[in-house]
Amino acid sequence: MKKFLPLYKSALFSYLIDPLFYVSSLLTILFCAFRFFFGSKFFVAGLGSTDLRPFFNSVPLISILTIPLLTFRLRSLFLDDSIPVKPFQRFFALATASFTAFSLPLLLLISIPLSVSRFGSVEPGQCLAGFLGLFLYGFSASALSAFFFAIFYSSPALPLIFSAVVLALVNFLHLLPLYVKTGSLLAFFCKAFSFAWHFDSFSKGILDSRNFFYYIAASFVLLLLSAHFEYKRLGKKSSRLTILLFTLILLFLSGSSKNLYFRFDLTREKQFTVSRTSKNLLSALESDLRITYFRSAELKNLYPQTEDVLEFLQDYASSHKNITLTLEKADEEKLKALGIQGQQIRHDNGTKTEFVTVYSAVLLQYLEKSSIIPFVLSTQTLEYDLSQRVQQFITQKERKLYLLCGNGRTIEESYMYVPAWLENRGFSVEVLNDFTATEVLRNLTADDQIAIFGTKDFSQEEAILIQNAIEKGCKAFFAASPYHTTIEDEWKISKPQNDLLISYLNGKGFAFENALVEDISCYPLTMQSGEGSTAEYTTQNYPLWVALQNQKEAKQGATVFWASPLVLYNDAEPLLFTTNLAWLQKPAPNTSEDLFLTNPFTLPKTASQSDSQTGQFVVAARKGNISLVSDQFFVSSLMTGFISGESTGDFRNYDYLTKELLNLRGEEELSALMQKSAPITALYKITDASQFNSARKVTIALNFGILPLLILAFFVFIQLKRRKI
Repeated sequence: MKKFLPLYKSALFSYLIDPLFYVSSLLTILFCAFRFFFGSKFFVAGLGSTDLRPFFNSVPLISILTIPLLTFRLRSLFLDDSIPVKPFQRFFALATASFTAFSLPLLLLISIPLSVSRFGSVEPGQCLAGFLGLFLYGFSASALSAFFFAIFYSSPALPLIFSAVVLALVNFLHLLPLYVKTGSLLAFFCKAFSFAWHFDSFSKGILDSRNFFYYIAASFVLLLLSAHFEYKRLGKKSSRLTILLFTLILLFLSGSSKNLYFRFDLTREKQFTVSRTSKNLLSALESDLRITYFRSAELKNLYPQTEDVLEFLQDYASSHKNITLTLEKADEEKLKALGIQGQQIRHDNGTKTEFVTVYSAVLLQYLEKSSIIPFVLSTQTLEYDLSQRVQQFITQKERKLYLLCGNGRTIEESYMYVPAWLENRGFSVEVLNDFTATEVLRNLTADDQIAIFGTKDFSQEEAILIQNAIEKGCKAFFAASPYHTTIEDEWKISKPQNDLLISYLNGKGFAFENALVEDISCYPLTMQSGEGSTAEYTTQNYPLWVALQNQKEAKQGATVFWASPLVLYNDAEPLLFTTNLAWLQKPAPNTSEDLFLTNPFTLPKTASQSDSQTGQFVVAARKGNISLVSDQFFVSSLMTGFISGESTGDFRNYDYLTKELLNLRGEEELSALMQKSAPITALYKITDASQFNSARKVTIALNFGILPLLILAFFVFIQLKRRKI
């Protein structure tokens, strides 16, 4: 240690007086900040996310350039034979100095999660684990770069080039099977030696001893090899037996760590840990529960997330002695016989693009019963999917649910996603039509459940039967409004007369205001203005489509369309709220049709433009066995298509529907479990456009102005200090 510290301090001093260190720091800060805030479209409405993974993943990319440059600065110290330090100590000290120089700008980049916290919720566990992973990665990368300076000691350029190339390789090695067909053995080594693959768990907020050990082992093996080549350069003999034994011990421990390891989930919601709810449920198992995970080899090699799936299944199986888990290679014929369909993923091999059919399915078997999770790629809803099936195995009760459309439309055409969605969430769904509705409604009891979308077209008999069923205790979910919108054409709004169920809901404690709610937090519509050669697309905020921010009952938020605010009484409980900057649009007087202004181009975008008062309004509530959302198109397939992206659907409203149906059944713990693995990543803290712009300017100024200036100022200070000395 006495010889280590002077060399380490000397290397740090070299960095302090070298402009290359400051250039490297500037590159790191500007690249990471730009890639996170602009590359991931952080400031774009609807796309911004507080997930820090884009930031963490950008650091290894810039390190491909910066770490070899930083190590190159110490080349003279690597080759100075007058320094009385043994080769291992020399390379350890200089690699540590290079790592320190790499880490200093990372400490300044704590400004990124601090800036993000102004806009939304930052996961502290993800932040802690991510930075720890970056430091482990940085030390390994520094040791790797030092290793090449030991091999190519006679050339100043070759170590620099090889360091950068190999760092790029180990960062992208796990992606090789995506572009080149590899065997299972080669794919295993691609994953085993990929720095990025082992960093993946850190970026999500997981401390895994296997990945921790990987970086430490890789670092010391590289340092030992560097010392060996240094002895060779000096014409001295190194203890090859020591190196061999040490390497064998590391390999043995590495193999053992696959079976003996710890894994801490640092996320706030314990996304990757089996919950107490599931453990209590599993304690009721009286027979063996057999879980079989079918996974295609191609999928395992391409997506680290499937490793999370397997590890969660292992944790789930270890929660009870009666659970056994089997991992099986996906056999197409066997899976087809089980009714499991594969999913296609894109495969680029460099010359052409193919679509490969892959499987990632979970089969659960208990006594004579079985259930299948047809495709799972992440752990986001895996625990709910497992536990709700286990609950049905144990209780032997199905969640019977009847769907009924009362606004002149049909479930099959206008709400086509709802049955399949709820079936996949564990409900036994039956769609009622004109021929079956009356008979079923007449026989509903307190054990039954119904979901109703729209109410204006129910006959008097049907409305009375629904009311009677609710009075008998039948659980009812309503997506209903006193107004009706023609969503297929010009969005004209009228108020149906003699809507008996709206009157009934008013009497139960859910009073509808004679207005539509608008909010500055809304969906941005992209529409065409003009025709022919003058046509152009413009994006307009549409305040009548309210983007509900994440809140207690909707952790991911939701969207309501032309919703009427609720005034609650008789102990009705509010569930979903607008922001406190919302306002009301009152109906136009003396007209029965086109009651409200709905044109996106002429609709006022703020309360002040509407000459209205701002406030917070309720758009969903629950009382007893009734849950209500004041929007009949809440889960309309047409409206879902409007707000979904090109490649991903926006199904947050469907999650809310599922949650409420479970709550009405008294399954609150299972309901909470469904959203456990859905962290809040929306930018919900700032809803006012001017405040958002102001916060954006401050964020840009801090990360692209103040931090670079701080580094430059320190460089100037050091230079002036040296001249005075």
